[in-house]
Amino acid sequence: MSASNEFSKYKALVFDCYGTLIDWETGIYDGLKPLFSKAGKPSDRRTVIEAFSSVEHNLQARFPSMLYPDILARVYTTLDARLQNKETPPSALRDDASAGAPAVSSAHTPSGTDPTASTQVGTSADAQQQAPPSAAAVAFAQSVASWQPFPDTVPALAALSQRFKLVILSNIDRATTAKTRRVLEDGADDAPAFAFAFDAVYTAEEVGAYKPAPEMLTYALAHLKSDFGIAQEEVLMTAQSIMHDIIPARGRGIDTAWINRADAVTGLKDVKGDEAKYVFPTLGALADAVEGRGA
Repeated sequence: MSASNEFSKYKALVFDCYGTLIDWETGIYDGLKPLFSKAGKPSDRRTVIEAFSSVEHNLQARFPSMLYPDILARVYTTLDARLQNKETPPSALRDDASAGAPAVSSAHTPSGTDPTASTQVGTSADAQQQAPPSAAAVAFAQSVASWQPFPDTVPALAALSQRFKLVILSNIDRATTAKTRRVLEDGADDAPAFAFAFDAVYTAEEVGAYKPAPEMLTYALAHLKSDFGIAQEEVLMTAQSIMHDIIPARGRGIDTAWINRADAVTGLKDVKGDEAKYVFPTLGALADAVEGRGA
């Protein structure tokens, strides 16, 4: 079967945005490296990103309904304190029962299919009641909108848009994702040959949970069916993170394409390499395979 025919059964590609389309790790590294250097700590890319991921993962599990910029500000505050051997400020890690909001899920399980609700969670409203984050923490949280796409992203999306609905499923909030969407689509506007537009964007803000919580995929699949008439078996999950996207999708019986970007650090713990149905080094390579080039 030719590559183009092999992919013809899919009607929608569901992308993780940050890490798959946007060079997320470079944005994180550039924003946090000065903290590590100032503290005289190792500041190589892997050390910085793994430290970030550890704190982020914990906060997302404990605060599933908190907006991502507030998560980022708390990550920055926590790392800054740890690097200076100071106690983490209560406002950075507080799990405040006064918020009174039940957790949708903190399901960070291997399959990504088992909800495990915590009793109470913090919210962005709760964060605003605490001591405000530093200007540096706020700047880091707001830097996401300026993070740039990988060089192959826009040409690949333009090509793939000719065959599939393009859908983002992101842990980042609506406002930030909208800015990134403009970066990607405006980049295509600057090069008419690469014109495209996303068909839908679903974020953790609507769902009240962070990937790999199963509610994220449940929400996306329901909307793909109701909004576009696309069934689960017609969806190809396309992502860099094995933990956040590939394993949860596979656990639901969804076909997967792993974009195994060179030098990526996050989402690869205990990866064997056989988790996804397809593996490509870039999104451009997936687009080439769909068109039957280099297959």
